[in-house]
Amino acid sequence: MTRFILLPALVAGFFLFLSGSLAAQSPLSPAPAAPKPLLTPATTALIQLNNRILFSVHTSGDQTASDRADLANLRLADALRGAAGRAASAPQVTVGVQDGQTVLLLGPKLLLTVTDADTSATGKPAAQLAEAWADSINRGLAQAARERRPEYLRWAFAWAGFYLTLGLILNTALQVFVRRTGHRPGWPVQALLWLVVVRQIINLFPQTRPFWFLLVTGPVRPLMLCLLIGLPAAILVRLWGVVLRRLFPPLPEDLSPQDRTERTAQRRITLARVAEVSGATLLWTLAGLVLISWTGLNISALLASAGLIGVALSIVTQDSLKDFVAGIYILADDRFGVGDTVAIGVYEGRVEKLNLRATQLRDMSGRLITISNRSIVDVANLTARWAQVDFRIGVSYYAELAEAQTLLEETAIKLAEDWPERVLAPPEILGVDSFSDLSVNLRLTLRTPPGDQWAVGRELRARVKTAFDGAGIAILNNLYPPPPNPALTNPALTNPAGDLHCPPPAPAEPPTP
Repeated sequence: MTRFILLPALVAGFFLFLSGSLAAQSPLSPAPAAPKPLLTPATTALIQLNNRILFSVHTSGDQTASDRADLANLRLADALRGAAGRAASAPQVTVGVQDGQTVLLLGPKLLLTVTDADTSATGKPAAQLAEAWADSINRGLAQAARERRPEYLRWAFAWAGFYLTLGLILNTALQVFVRRTGHRPGWPVQALLWLVVVRQIINLFPQTRPFWFLLVTGPVRPLMLCLLIGLPAAILVRLWGVVLRRLFPPLPEDLSPQDRTERTAQRRITLARVAEVSGATLLWTLAGLVLISWTGLNISALLASAGLIGVALSIVTQDSLKDFVAGIYILADDRFGVGDTVAIGVYEGRVEKLNLRATQLRDMSGRLITISNRSIVDVANLTARWAQVDFRIGVSYYAELAEAQTLLEETAIKLAEDWPERVLAPPEILGVDSFSDLSVNLRLTLRTPPGDQWAVGRELRARVKTAFDGAGIAILNNLYPPPPNPALTNPALTNPAGDLHCPPPAPAEPPTP
């Protein structure tokens, strides 16, 4: 479990480490760039300096965002070239006011005007937004001046080697983690790791920054968006699967037969699968919503439309939803599982298949019966944890009850000794259970493992029949008359009325004189 927690934390710390905290330690390292959008709609344009994105401006009135950005970028590039030609530092950007509007001044010249469209898009006052822009441009100018020095190239190559080495170390640690735990996070973790490494190395050199800009804004932008959203989502889905495998591990091979049943194993597998699919669906749905929001679409209208579609689908598929919910309750309550013998309504059989939609039974005739989960209300599970043989037998009213009970108990005990793996407890003789027209009914119970009660019951009936025949005890029931017995049809044992089993009347005493 420690390895499982340590590696994701290490990778997450690496991403945060690369995003700016490490680079800030060097005076020649690139200055942290302002937050930049991956997608620039037609109403926005990017302010860049030395191929580094600083911030975005918006369309204002008749002046488009691209015109404003092109003019500001041109003025910044001229100022940077002029400072390099004079071997001097570039002029600082300050905040001023002209004609009642907040503006950015590059030395004495106008650089950019903060418009109402900019303030409404960012939600900041004009003065605060201008200060943030001025600070970003000044840091960009200072960084661009440092990048033009000869020693910066050596620092850049040193940082590139460091990032590459760190990426190799983390990639090796990931492979070791996979081998030791047996889990395979797969290519998403490695792909995201190397994507971050490549991004950091490309961002070190002004000459290579346009390649990253083309990746996030050019024709391959949809692919990059899918990678940036899909890779973390795939990693989370894989980690969720690892968590579920820890929560629902496979059953040990050395588990006892009473505990290791197909039903238990199937229930664990099904619950893990339901949780895995539900978690993956939720994560991919959230990733899709983030991807849609990054593309600039109106996600509120999309969610409203999806809500209406969801209502319509829920009406059309309400029976399937009921089956799904009922299936989850069946698994959560552990009512029955694969391998159990159950009675559902008028059907009785062995459960062959159980999923979130339906349950399939195989009855004694070999018929495969499919029952929708929503129709399952009352269930009799005949093989839950343990089972029991409920044995009843009828004997004649003239039989010796003590002898019959003793013989029945001895036969059941002998069966328990012969089949110790199928009889879990000593037999329990309940004695005389009831009376019928023809017999006195005795009752006995015998506890067995799930599913063995029928085989044990058949063997017990066969042995009791043999034992009672040997002892001369007739077995009777209330459905069929007893077989002919010469001893019972002897005229000496019948009364004048022909009543069976009645002793003859006593002779009449002679009259007294």
